[in-house]
Amino acid sequence: MTWMTIECAGHPRDMGLAQGTAARVVIAKELSRLGLPSARSRLPSLRPLAPGSTRGRGAGRELFRHFAHLAERLEGLAKNADVPLDSVLDLHLRVREGGQAGGLLSRRASLGTKTMSGAQNSKTALLERSLPMALPGEAGWVVRHSRPTVGFRSVEITLPWLVSSVAGVNEGGLAVMAGPLLWGTPGDAGSAPSHVLVQECLQRFEDLDGALGWCQKRPVEGDQSFVLADATGAVATVISTGGRQRVQAGEGELFVESGEGVEVGQDAAKAPAAPDRVVLDPTARTLQLEAAGTSVEINLNDSAMGSEDETAA
Repeated sequence: MTWMTIECAGHPRDMGLAQGTAARVVIAKELSRLGLPSARSRLPSLRPLAPGSTRGRGAGRELFRHFAHLAERLEGLAKNADVPLDSVLDLHLRVREGGQAGGLLSRRASLGTKTMSGAQNSKTALLERSLPMALPGEAGWVVRHSRPTVGFRSVEITLPWLVSSVAGVNEGGLAVMAGPLLWGTPGDAGSAPSHVLVQECLQRFEDLDGALGWCQKRPVEGDQSFVLADATGAVATVISTGGRQRVQAGEGELFVESGEGVEVGQDAAKAPAAPDRVVLDPTARTLQLEAAGTSVEINLNDSAMGSEDETAA
């Protein structure tokens, strides 16, 4: 299995431009598959100066208002993908509904934490998440290496059109893993989707204290669990319910299944993993991806994009 890898560097808009260039074909196909406009207007217009119906109200306005860096990445992505900004924004907002609208971001996934003891009483917390398989014709997972001008470098698992991510680790030693997005407010109302917290934490923080404080204050919406760990081996879980976030020490409540049945609690994290999975090691600043019998490891310490080693399925 071949995974698309994307390098994004510079200011937020520059990183979006890079992602839009790399994933241009896939993004256009995904918009077409979902029946969203994929043709960017070529006529002179004052539209860019006006927020419009999607960006000017409700969740779209809140995303642009409270998550400026991600909004700039979104604008750059749409520009170089040569697709309407409102269509890509629509992709980011509709996932709040969960279920079928959420696609890969809402499908069942197992989450878990393994704690390993090291020398001199040190410990390492490994975060693990299964990755649901994409349906035929559906945009699948990609590996993205973000190198912001301001903030921490990180490597993440994301989707071609997504400016946030579902899992990642940064050079400071912070790792974040997001569970499926189960439910939010349908339509245009409400706040930005809760999954945006992943990228915000990776770019801004190197330890749990700062990241957890930030997560509790941000205006987002959606039932979703986030497991975070840092290089000290500390682990915490952020539980987003509706428009509120709360924190539990260690591996707390985990929402791990989409659809009508929602499993809550640590036993749910023991559900059988999908064939593909990602493991984050915040101490070593590495991301390991296992898919279709191939293991790919990316190490942030040496800035390498990683090497592929054939392993048993």
